[in-house]
Amino acid sequence: MGARKLPRLLQGFTLVIYLSPLATYAAQQELIWGKEEDHTSLLKNFSLEHTAPISPDLQLPTNLSFQKNTINTLRFVSGDVDTSQVSHIRYNQYYDGLPVFGAQVIYHISSKANTTVTGLLIDDIDQDIPNLDGKITIGQAEAIATAGNSVSTRINTRKIIYFDKNHSSKAILAYHISYVKRTSRGPSISSYIIDANKGTVLQEWDALPKSEIGQGPGGVTFNNLPYRSGRYQFGNLEAGTNALGKFDILFQNNACSISNNLFRVINLKNQEVAQLPFDLPISTASEIAYQLIPFVYACSSPNYANLTDNGFAPVNDGLSPINDVTYFVKQTFSMLTSQYKVPSPIGTQLPLRVYTHLADFDNAFACGPHCMQEGGIVGPQQLVFGNGKTRFAPLTEADVVSHELGHLVTDHFSTLIYSQQSGGINEAFSDITGMTFNNYLRTALGFTWYWNGNDWTIGANISKTGKPLRYMNNPPLDGRSIDNAANFIPGMNVHYSSGVFNKAFYLLSTTPGWTISKAYRIILDANMHYWIPGTDFAYGACGVIQAAYNRGYPYQDVIIAFSRVGVTCLVGQSAIMATNN
Repeated sequence: MGARKLPRLLQGFTLVIYLSPLATYAAQQELIWGKEEDHTSLLKNFSLEHTAPISPDLQLPTNLSFQKNTINTLRFVSGDVDTSQVSHIRYNQYYDGLPVFGAQVIYHISSKANTTVTGLLIDDIDQDIPNLDGKITIGQAEAIATAGNSVSTRINTRKIIYFDKNHSSKAILAYHISYVKRTSRGPSISSYIIDANKGTVLQEWDALPKSEIGQGPGGVTFNNLPYRSGRYQFGNLEAGTNALGKFDILFQNNACSISNNLFRVINLKNQEVAQLPFDLPISTASEIAYQLIPFVYACSSPNYANLTDNGFAPVNDGLSPINDVTYFVKQTFSMLTSQYKVPSPIGTQLPLRVYTHLADFDNAFACGPHCMQEGGIVGPQQLVFGNGKTRFAPLTEADVVSHELGHLVTDHFSTLIYSQQSGGINEAFSDITGMTFNNYLRTALGFTWYWNGNDWTIGANISKTGKPLRYMNNPPLDGRSIDNAANFIPGMNVHYSSGVFNKAFYLLSTTPGWTISKAYRIILDANMHYWIPGTDFAYGACGVIQAAYNRGYPYQDVIIAFSRVGVTCLVGQSAIMATNN
């Protein structure tokens, strides 16, 4: 099978691109982008499987060229219908019953246009993997993955096909092993890819993403921002104090509870991670056994005020973590559903659990259905917010709360792998969601005092050192982040590689004719309809460019923004235009 030339940016006509052109007789990663009919030679080698429940609103592929192939299959994962009535259907690749790690295609189907398809597939796997037996047993692989670690839950082990594009450029039979691990810095979901023949660790990472009548205090006791105080309020209890809106509560019998169809707020009562009688993330069994019920406080008309989180606040300079998360979670939902018209931004497994008051925890994390599955945990999707410790006050500021909710959006749609370049994009999407939420509070809700429109730092208001978590306009200012793809090193921390897409978003948002809201629209579209688990920087840029083209936005501006951070989409103009449903 001969090598094929890469098309020049937005000028080529070749839609199937071999990213490893020298590996003529080995498995190859193929980028697919364009009309379905242009990919028949590849797709005809697969059969489609529809075993998961499918909404009757979805249009499914009907191409009769698909063969009944029990070896190469595309298995239905999920789908949604956008506001233009285009169905976006995701299929994961399987080889002889084993999942191909990170490989996925998305069908874009409309009754008004040709069916198009985008994604990454691994072809000719049999050239690298003659059999699926493996010389290393599951037990041996698990021993390698857990050596020296304290395992909190059962080990979740799957045999997979792994394409090692960073080293050998070959398909490898491997084990994907993950489990919840307790550490001195809090919980993690340790994930390993282990060669099933050699026992070597091919990749490892932490799969746990980390960073309207109710009234009361919010924010922190200190002032880091030059344009406002760290302290604010929800409602209008205190004259002269900056005010956001009131938050939703359920009032019954002189008690207010924070529980609704979307989320429940639960107070962990300032316990340290090591003191908890259950593991994090929290399972349904633990929720029941330890009676982790929604937060309730005594209240009365007309103020319905929560002043102290039932005596657990103020804490570590935070005035009321519960008030903060209650308001910011609800308003982030409102931003996504009302302004961006996403009816179910984190899926239908609701209500979401929102845990607060975790003592001496300088972090926050999110865990959606895929994350819970990775850790082998049966339980609801959840957000967990620490009280902070020495670096931060409680991590319940607006951009942090919306950042964590952004991880659940990613978990629901693209399920970007939380490692390598896909992990950097995962983190960047959440940072971008946080910045967009600041802008939403300012422009859509009218709270112009909360964010000045020019502050591109993240987490500055809760920093006890005065130093922000990240700088979206100049990522290297934190001393670790990168702002150009050329500086990416395989295995680098995803919070630092996020700087590439963060900087691209900043550049695009500040381009004449663009706004933060407009730029987020296409980033969100890309996450929902084009990004796949194994997305890298180049593929991710293609998705954003495609989204801009679909909406009639000046997509050349998007190309320029990404070029300034060293990222080039390898899809030609004909493919971009052909994929507009």
